[in-house]
Amino acid sequence: MNGALKRLAPQAPPAGALFPSLRPLWGRLQRLHAYHVRPVHDEQQRDLVNALVQRRYAWRGYHTESLAYPAVDPHRLTLAAWQYGELAATLTLGRDSPLGLHADALYASELRRLREPQRVLCEVSRLAVDPDFSCPELLASLFASALDYGRRVFAASDAVIGVNPRHASYYQRRLGFRQIGALRHCRCVDAPVLLLHQALDHDECWERLSTANAQHFAGDAA
Repeated sequence: MNGALKRLAPQAPPAGALFPSLRPLWGRLQRLHAYHVRPVHDEQQRDLVNALVQRRYAWRGYHTESLAYPAVDPHRLTLAAWQYGELAATLTLGRDSPLGLHADALYASELRRLREPQRVLCEVSRLAVDPDFSCPELLASLFASALDYGRRVFAASDAVIGVNPRHASYYQRRLGFRQIGALRHCRCVDAPVLLLHQALDHDECWERLSTANAQHFAGDAA
């Protein structure tokens, strides 16, 4: 078997596994358009999600001590995106409550201005993407599902997210977020952060997310 075929050959299955791993082939497989995004609901899925978050944050050099999977909380919902039966990405959605949001630690005044009567905030956190699946289409699909859950399940009118400044332009350009907070340093993960905001009760929000998905579909078909 020549070198190229060896690189493409599936790995031998680990002890106890029925089938060989397809990970060496994933980069060459045609990407499916359908990512199955659904709430995490059992211990095995929670373990997978927590491991992915810990692994990706550690890879970026962030502190991981504060990243334990959230305890059962009616104000928090963790979503996972699956493809090929594997965990591709995850994020946690938190609804504003008397305990506040994680972002209050750095951006209390900015969030206070958003907390108007009849407005409900939700917060995106613990975002992590498996590099074997990383692509803009996945993020667009995950965020479209997450913000839809926020609007329907939490009755949220606004979404906020703290992001590394290196990634802020993507959220603004592709997903329609806008910056509402100055650059701060998050001690929890020991990294710089910007606070971004998205109004969920404006048609522009959903048009932007639909456009982001459509652009990636067209790119795949070209």
